[in-house]
Amino acid sequence: MKDEISIRMSNEDAIAPPEMLFAPRPDKKGPKTIAIILVMGSILMVLVGWGDFKNSMADDFPDGDLDAILGNYQNQDINVTAEEYQEYHDEVRENGAYSVRGYSLIIGGILVLVGGIMLFRLNKLGVKLSLAGSIIGLAGGFGGTWMMAGVSKDMLPQEVTTVTELMSYLCGVCMAICVALAALPLLNSSARAALNQSVTLVNEEE
Repeated sequence: MKDEISIRMSNEDAIAPPEMLFAPRPDKKGPKTIAIILVMGSILMVLVGWGDFKNSMADDFPDGDLDAILGNYQNQDINVTAEEYQEYHDEVRENGAYSVRGYSLIIGGILVLVGGIMLFRLNKLGVKLSLAGSIIGLAGGFGGTWMMAGVSKDMLPQEVTTVTELMSYLCGVCMAICVALAALPLLNSSARAALNQSVTLVNEEE
């Protein structure tokens, strides 16, 4: 057979398929779900940061919280007296660990809260605010807790230091997840297409 079948267009001026056929569909549910998770996480960040802020301003560690902490250590056969923990509290307050973690979590939590609300409304600026707040919380939360672990190493039993170090890692992992969630709407094409949507009028020439 001399005739061959070809699917190529012989005319270079042929009409190409519209780009809309290949554009990702906007996904509004994904960003809104992430926004709800970010808002919930931001509330927890602010609460933890507020607790550290109050501790940074307090001369004595609250008796109610101290009894709960010492009781937990005693259940694990870790001997820590109230005086020892009070001295630890004084040193942590003086070296600024409470302030570092407290201010960073409060500021970061507020940014994530505002960003989460804006993201729920599909505003792209909300992603940037949430991302900035999460990074601030990650740096300050991990750094402040690690500073506490350093003080604990010199003043408290090794078991307490180990627990504090594990808390710093846990804080870092949680905040890293928060960073990943905040960045997800920008990385996912369908979610990104749903942000700041605008209607564009196209005039077709006959």
